[in-house]
This record gives sequence, structure tokens and C-alpha cells, in this order.
Amino acid sequence: DVDATDRARGYFTGYRPSSPSIALMCDGQVIYMLERSQIENRDALAIASELTAAFETFCAVPATV
Repeated sequence: DVDATDRARGYFTGYRPSSPSIALMCDGQVIYMLERSQIENRDALAIASELTAAFETFCAVPATV
């Protein structure tokens, strides 16, 4: 859908349009972007590990004891 793609790209200012790409967003702002060049030639486990680390850095709530 062209309209949906254009609308999504509006959130990713400062990043080149590419597919695939993965963004973590908070309150409508990109807080982490994994672009095509960082995805290509990597296996799913490596990509998942990077996304997990990004989530823990930017999104996880610190544990309380």
C-alpha cells in the first residue's frame, strides 16, 4: 500500500528508505534503527541479539529488588 508506506516513512526522517529495516519507537520518535546494511549478510540470531540489546537499552524498565 503506497499510502501506508509513505506515512510510515514520515516517521523515519533522517534515515534512507530501505527494506528491510527495523525501528524501535517511543512516543512517535525513532529511538533505534537497524538499517538494511546492518541486516544484510547476518543470520536471524545475530539480528535478534542486536534487537534484544537495543530493547534492553532503550525500552526495558529497570528491575527493582
